[in-house]
Amino acid sequence: MKYETLIVEKSGDLMTVIFNRPKILNALDRKTMLEIKDLLDALRSDLQTRFVIFTGAGKAFSSGVEFSRQAMQEHYDPELPNERVWQLFGQDFMRAMESLEQVTIAAVNGPSVGAGMCLAMNCDFRILSEKAFFSIPETALGIFFTWGATPRLTCLIGPAKAKEMIITCDPIDAQEAWRIGLANKVVPHDQLMPACLELAQKIRTMGPLAIRICKKQVNAASVAKMADLYPLEPELMEFVMASGQAEEGGRSFIEKRKPEFKSQQTNFKL
Repeated sequence: MKYETLIVEKSGDLMTVIFNRPKILNALDRKTMLEIKDLLDALRSDLQTRFVIFTGAGKAFSSGVEFSRQAMQEHYDPELPNERVWQLFGQDFMRAMESLEQVTIAAVNGPSVGAGMCLAMNCDFRILSEKAFFSIPETALGIFFTWGATPRLTCLIGPAKAKEMIITCDPIDAQEAWRIGLANKVVPHDQLMPACLELAQKIRTMGPLAIRICKKQVNAASVAKMADLYPLEPELMEFVMASGQAEEGGRSFIEKRKPEFKSQQTNFKL
């Protein structure tokens, strides 16, 4: 498997996937997301791989969607022409990752932000370096936590903490992530990959079929009450984009200034 933005390494039944854009903290542009989705599709028919470890090159796991002028200009094309279609792609992306037959482990080696946090959340296990932290900056940019990420986060840490993280945009460090159930373990930075390999080795002794069934049972139980929310998000995102607030949020981020959000209220007349 050869990709421009990913490094994929195989050792026996274990695959390591490294997000490889370290100069921009492994930010996710259109190409990166399409390459990850292509990899997830390939794993569907990979019967030799039982474990997949996702991590980031350099200092970050992933800083989320790339907000640069070039990335934004290249965001839409005939295949993904508008935000509603992108939202549908994002939901397929998340569903494909969380429902992989393989056991997935996020080796969170540094910042895991926004869409980067979505990647970590969709893994079965999250082992964090003591240097790692999670952050959700979406509301500061005038948008909501999309791709079905809000219900998934709520299932993981409960509604009170989910609201706190999403609405305040305050980052949480590795120890706090462990305390609220967002991390399975926190380890010294130089012990991150050994800890992930140790977990894989422990699971390797269990029954493969039983593990696949248990994973599917837990996933089904976790999202059952949230399923109806997913179809609404693409339409909600169209409404948010039409408000101009997301555009202002993105522009202010690029221009390194505080956004000036304007409340828009519409009076409907019959």
